[in-house]
Amino acid sequence: MLSADLIKGFVGSVLASRFDESTPSPEFHNDLWELACSEHKYVAIAAPRGHAKSTAGTLAYGLCAMLFREHKFLVIVSDTESQASMFLNAIKTELAENEAIGELFNLTMNDKGQVVFDKDAETDVIVSFTDGHKFRIVAKGAEQKLRGLLWDGTRPDLMILDDLENDELVMNKDRRAKLRRWFFAALVPALSPRGKLRY
Repeated sequence: MLSADLIKGFVGSVLASRFDESTPSPEFHNDLWELACSEHKYVAIAAPRGHAKSTAGTLAYGLCAMLFREHKFLVIVSDTESQASMFLNAIKTELAENEAIGELFNLTMNDKGQVVFDKDAETDVIVSFTDGHKFRIVAKGAEQKLRGLLWDGTRPDLMILDDLENDELVMNKDRRAKLRRWFFAALVPALSPRGKLRY
């Protein structure tokens, strides 16, 4: 079962050396990972800018949730699809360029030792392991259509919401209300009954 300690070890041994001016994981990241790994269906985490929430939550936790097979269908949702695609691209970059990941997790690789993506689109990636297990990550923007989002017979079993609101939206009562309606009427119902939402 995925845990904060497992993610911390993964980050320290596999990811940290690739971060610009990396520092040891702060206690806040351990708290974030404990909440993300909990059995609670819905978890929301807030902290000021500069706390590396996206790195710890979307990149590290999201990647670990897929690689350690805790989940198999992740949807990353942000204010815009292009913003969500940036988060997905960071994960794809680690999968494609971090040789340790492919080797440690027995991902399908070509003869050059590079991970082979079953699907590699700007907003959608599918990765397979040598034993046939697969995972999928899709990037979506706020208020986009989510109904009918199925893969391999299931709805998303993990949703990570990162930077869902923008400065203009939070200052406008009507925009906030519209996003709230979409959140509860479209996003939450798109999650698998056994799925988890991390905001």
